[in-house]
Amino acid sequence: MPGHETRRRRLDHAKMMAPPSAERRTGGVLRVPFVRRCQVDFEEGAPVSAFIVNINVLGAYVALDEMPRLGQRVVCHFRLPETEQELTLEGVVAWTNPRQQHPVHSLPPGFGVGFRGLSDENRLRIEAIVREYLMRQSRGH
Repeated sequence: MPGHETRRRRLDHAKMMAPPSAERRTGGVLRVPFVRRCQVDFEEGAPVSAFIVNINVLGAYVALDEMPRLGQRVVCHFRLPETEQELTLEGVVAWTNPRQQHPVHSLPPGFGVGFRGLSDENRLRIEAIVREYLMRQSRGH
């Protein structure tokens, strides 16, 4: 499959270019720092203001003191850097990280969102975020 081979080459290149601060997730997909204010709409309850801390095409980590229940559906809304364009991404709560004495991976309290039904357009936007981060890191910024 021609597209698959191109994608594999891009992924291999991204792996080689990955700085130590970019963490690897399942399947070699990188999650990169991405701190943006967001609104989270919960399946149950009122929308809340929070911060996305990192992101990749599989999901994001959202910093929030109140823990949602695992498996709860959520919708995250945030603006892309340097634009007024808002992304709306649907997902489910995949894991939680409540406030604790010894924080997990130095992350603030919050939860991981696994994206569901990510459109091709939004996938490309998130891939661009990861690519831009990697390019900045390779230039030493």
